[in-house]
Amino acid sequence: LQPRKVTVKENQGKIHEKSVMSMVRQAAESPVTPIAHGAHTPTGRRDDEPNVMDMLAKAVSLSPITVPENTGAGRGRGVVSNRGSAPSGNGRGQPPPVSVFPDSFPTAPPTAQPRAEGRRGHPSPPSDDKPMSSDVVSILKGRASHPAQPHSVSPQSAPHPADRQTGGKGHSAFPHTPSEEKPMSDNVLSILKGVSEKKAQNQKQAGTPSVPTPTIHAQAVHQHQHQHQQHHQHHGHKGHEAHHAHHGQHHQGHHGNQHGGMYQPLQHQGNHGPKWPESPATPADSALTPSTPAQRESFTPYITREEAIEGVMSGKYVRGTVAINKKYSSAICFVRNAKQWNDVDILIEGKTDRNRAFNGDVVIVEIKPEEEWKSKDKEKPTNHDAAAVTSVHIRSREEDMKLPKDQRSKLPDNRPVCRALAVLQSRNKQAEEDPLADAPKPNLSKDMLITGRIVHIWKQDHQTKHVARALGPAERKTWIRFASYDDKYPHIEVHRNDLKEFQPLLENTEGFLVYLELMREWGDKRFFPQARILKLLGAADQVEVESRAILVQNGTDYTDEFDEECMKVIPDKVPIPSEAELLKEGRRDMRLGAKHERFVCTIDPATARDLDDALSCHDLGGGHYRVSVHIADVCTFVPFGSALDQEALKRATSVYLVQKVIPMLPRKLCEEHCSLNTLGDKLAFTVEWVMDAKGNITSEWMGQTVIRNQCKLAYENAQSIIDGNFDPNSIDLAHISPSRRAWTVERIKESVKGLWKIAEHIRAARHARGALSLNQAKMYFDFEDYNSNMAPKGWHMHETAEANWLVEEFMVLANARVTEKCIEYCPEVSLARYHSPPDASRFESLIKALGEQGLKLNVGSGKALSTSLDNISKHPQIEAIRALTIRCMMLAKYCCTSESADHSLSHFALNLPLYTHFTSPIRRYADLVVHRVLKVALEIEALVKRKLREGVAEEDIVVTPDDVPSGYLLLPEADVTEIALRCNTRKEEARKASDQSIVLYYCLYLQSLYKRWEADGRTEYKERHKATLTKVQEKSFNIFVESLGLDRELFHDNGHKDQRWLGTNKKNAKQGSMCIQWEEGLFEEASVLHRWDVLVWYKKESKNLDFVCQICPPDRSTLISEKEAEAACPPKLPTGEKGDRKGGGK
Repeated sequence: LQPRKVTVKENQGKIHEKSVMSMVRQAAESPVTPIAHGAHTPTGRRDDEPNVMDMLAKAVSLSPITVPENTGAGRGRGVVSNRGSAPSGNGRGQPPPVSVFPDSFPTAPPTAQPRAEGRRGHPSPPSDDKPMSSDVVSILKGRASHPAQPHSVSPQSAPHPADRQTGGKGHSAFPHTPSEEKPMSDNVLSILKGVSEKKAQNQKQAGTPSVPTPTIHAQAVHQHQHQHQQHHQHHGHKGHEAHHAHHGQHHQGHHGNQHGGMYQPLQHQGNHGPKWPESPATPADSALTPSTPAQRESFTPYITREEAIEGVMSGKYVRGTVAINKKYSSAICFVRNAKQWNDVDILIEGKTDRNRAFNGDVVIVEIKPEEEWKSKDKEKPTNHDAAAVTSVHIRSREEDMKLPKDQRSKLPDNRPVCRALAVLQSRNKQAEEDPLADAPKPNLSKDMLITGRIVHIWKQDHQTKHVARALGPAERKTWIRFASYDDKYPHIEVHRNDLKEFQPLLENTEGFLVYLELMREWGDKRFFPQARILKLLGAADQVEVESRAILVQNGTDYTDEFDEECMKVIPDKVPIPSEAELLKEGRRDMRLGAKHERFVCTIDPATARDLDDALSCHDLGGGHYRVSVHIADVCTFVPFGSALDQEALKRATSVYLVQKVIPMLPRKLCEEHCSLNTLGDKLAFTVEWVMDAKGNITSEWMGQTVIRNQCKLAYENAQSIIDGNFDPNSIDLAHISPSRRAWTVERIKESVKGLWKIAEHIRAARHARGALSLNQAKMYFDFEDYNSNMAPKGWHMHETAEANWLVEEFMVLANARVTEKCIEYCPEVSLARYHSPPDASRFESLIKALGEQGLKLNVGSGKALSTSLDNISKHPQIEAIRALTIRCMMLAKYCCTSESADHSLSHFALNLPLYTHFTSPIRRYADLVVHRVLKVALEIEALVKRKLREGVAEEDIVVTPDDVPSGYLLLPEADVTEIALRCNTRKEEARKASDQSIVLYYCLYLQSLYKRWEADGRTEYKERHKATLTKVQEKSFNIFVESLGLDRELFHDNGHKDQRWLGTNKKNAKQGSMCIQWEEGLFEEASVLHRWDVLVWYKKESKNLDFVCQICPPDRSTLISEKEAEAACPPKLPTGEKGDRKGGGK
């Protein structure tokens, strides 16, 4: 039985009998479940009469409701799927789609094409359709309000409750009240009887035997339901899933169900690993539903793993990782495999082709025929000038050893890379056992945008735990839909039974944030994935609950607590080696009074506790200085492979919120043992140079040390020394004896001045080579008590000053020099941080906008871009221009140095050929890895130099990890790559969490102001700021609020009524321009860098903590006519050609 549509006339909201009649006839012609002879129905009808109600309900339940839409001439052929909530209209003044039946009535699964959110309906019926007679309407109402009777159940076709979608709130045309069944009108009854008799006569003439369908009697069903409820009460909720597994077998045996039983969860083809059952459903939700024939599927079933392997190895399929850039509801996503596909992305259009894959999943993709590929704008390569950064290529040991010595891999200063280290065997069993490791590299074109469809989930690598909030109350709903706090995920369904453990959630579903876990399987007949609730996080809009939600949704599913296994490896106090032990370890003693004494001080934010870097500077005379960078020796306290090491890798970074820090390491380490505070002796890793005043290095030393910090300076203290207005009373010198305090103050001033003198030259030289300075001001909040949960009393923008640059320059220099040392002796297993040059086409809209103002932005190279930004540094919108420039850049990433064959290891923004992170091991796991590699590299260097002194030829020196004391710290290439990927992901998540925390506290600040003004009886508080248009998209546009440093997305259609413009904006996303209609027929033209005044205030009507950013109307004299607006932003051509579909593509 194919789905038939029941049309709804919009202006009256009535069902039309003419359209229903064909559906009724079709239902009567289909096989009808027979009833045991002589049985009486609850309505008194004998079993030998046509089961009109069952046929009608059957037909209606298989006929999704269609709604009118003016999409062109003729009638539409699609159906509106029942997804629990309806679109809010089609933008033409028409009402939203209306479902005929209440939410509780079971409907058929959706059709094969899942619908995008907000998609419009279908053509309206002809106006001559006659309204359905009132008795038919009443029958439909009665049928909707009464569950199907047991005698009409067909176990072969009864759907699992997970295969049904219930309509959302507001979709019912009738109230949820029981209605008595009324006799059907003669015309309907005669049609049903006539068709039924004609069908029986035809079967008799053809000699076709009728195949009876097994029948479930009412008594058996009620008895089974009673047993199920008793079993559920006995085992409780925790045993509910096991109980359903048992009942699946029971139904199969009792009713002869050969399709797995109505309680059996949907099978996820080709996906290995444990399968989670569907959310439990009560028998009333499953057994007592009308019988349903085979139905069309929402998604294409996955191919098997064996088929996937065969297809990839033959070149039919390819393997990559799903990347959803912004929102799951977006019509497109990409599948990427940078290493295998040479940075070519495969475009996946629509949710059907996405086929239930989540962001981060490793998938198998079938590439579509070439005629379905898309043309794309040709990328404009960035041409580097002579001053651009040099690219360093590190060959494999095998390749290098075949070349003459003078042609082998070299460092930027032409030092040869030592090839003594033997190739490490991979310990990554997963990589070794990968059946697709030897798959052929696909030859993918860069000239076209290749399209494909996902046919298999190779590895589920998405985030499974989410913070979510219900989209509506749970009343009379079997499945409650939740919205994840992560926009990259779809709405998630939770079965009502899952809420029974959380009584507050049942009473106020929308008032709480929940922590839920996605089920492993997403059936191909489900529009939304399912989940089970793990716990309640608390009431929404509470600062701690919202902060917890931010953390969890950004991969920080932990607190600052560590388990006992992690803590037991941490010593009670810092183990300072004796003199003999220092000599044995090769660790230098740099405490005051020792042979290698250094005057050490730290420069950090005033509130910092995890002090992981310190500096020292001594004037040697003759224009030379000894400058040392001291970094906390964290690797000594985190044993390799220990539980603490594994936990640190899992966290990968500390996460900084406004009010607190979630540390990567236990506070005993990051705030006591490893923090370079003034409370005692500390272990450090030191990089030391002798250099002239311009930063030219004459000698270098690296190694482990013991130091003692003499003074903790805040950036403000260091800046006052640079400016010449330093007050010694502004620093804490309580740990220094009174007799030495004057001398200490003088040494502090000498050190800071010497460091600044050198840093100034290093910075100037680096920027002259083309380094970029894109630091943006950041919002900081003022509190009455910093440690309280009170709302901030104010905020200010913090900008970096010379003192910040001083520290930054020496940290950058140390990172770069450490990278070179690691690559020199561990060339293929070191960790680097690279930054690719941007695609020049990304800057087109910004270049155009600046050109209209008579300004030039040259992006031909890093040096050209740096010079252009310096030339417009006085521009009133420079902060917005910097923000736009950053958005046009690629993200810097970690990688294994063996990847230099695939991409350059250079850092575009810093204009350095090699770079890594070494200076923050307390808060970044990548730095901890680099410390370990550096330790091994120094040991290999010492061993190689000793062998050379002994007369061994360089070609004959081969070093294995077993030949050096710390060799066990080295990891093979595959493991380093895996760590790099983990660090990349966590760094981006931590950045997002920090940004979201700032927005949260700004909302709290506005909320507190609103409450204060409301209590005083004043008008609503609003702040006025300047905002710049930074991006135009099809559905929305972005503005940068300059004085706040915040980006805000606004929607063209003004759906939330927060803006004052009329209707929907005209836009040309490709050209980055739009036209806003402020009055009837009058528009404001705006393109990138257009500037507005905006009003900002607390949004009290919002369910979430949020604020309004309202654009102020411009002067009326600047507005243009509709004709001019059409010329500036021409409407898109209709995509009515054959093969076109929403979201683009043929």
